[in-house]
Amino acid sequence: MKKQTLFLSHFKDLRTVLIKSSIIFLVIFISLFSFSNEIYEFFAEPLIDQLSAVNGSLISTKLTATFIAPFKITLFVALIISLPFIFSQIWKFIKPGLYKKEKAFILSASILSFCLFVAGLVFVYLILFPNIFRFFIVMAPGNVDLMIDISQYLEMILALFFAFGIAFQIPIVLISIVKFKLFSIKKIKSNRAYIYVGAFIFAAIFTPPDVISQILLAIPVILLFEMGVLIST
Repeated sequence: MKKQTLFLSHFKDLRTVLIKSSIIFLVIFISLFSFSNEIYEFFAEPLIDQLSAVNGSLISTKLTATFIAPFKITLFVALIISLPFIFSQIWKFIKPGLYKKEKAFILSASILSFCLFVAGLVFVYLILFPNIFRFFIVMAPGNVDLMIDISQYLEMILALFFAFGIAFQIPIVLISIVKFKLFSIKKIKSNRAYIYVGAFIFAAIFTPPDVISQILLAIPVILLFEMGVLIST
């Protein structure tokens, strides 16, 4: 009976966390929605800057795309902004069941994870986008008029954001692996060469098929791996 009561209590607490998290996300999204076009323009700027040099343009091949593309990118921005608030709700839920050392590790790891994810997004926007867009535009035949569909552009940038956001979690993954003794730091170091090769394979899968973007992902992955090794040592 006590176990059932305890389970129901935890279930109600979890339900409250989910409801509050959903409300936080919706409030942020609704607040941003009136600026959805400006948000899309901000994310389109790296491409537009390169297209302007060759008189290229962004186009929409579907009537609904002019609404859906800004809508989706606004959802993405709202999710990123709401993550710290959502985590605070989750933290309140799990905190009572943790030991002191577990609390310290999870809290610090979560904060670092969010910071690294945001760093990945900033890296993509400021460094990757200008370089890969310049590469593709320069490589285009001279008799081709560049007209990029906004839906395809959105899919590409979101894929790159998530790929780099995940890749930038490598230090957290390594620290966790060593802390929970899944592998020793010595074992990880001895397989460094395989991990380097894996970084380039990962880059080849999650970036456009050009050498520049693959290198721009593989190098940060390797550096982040070394950073994780250094912290874990």
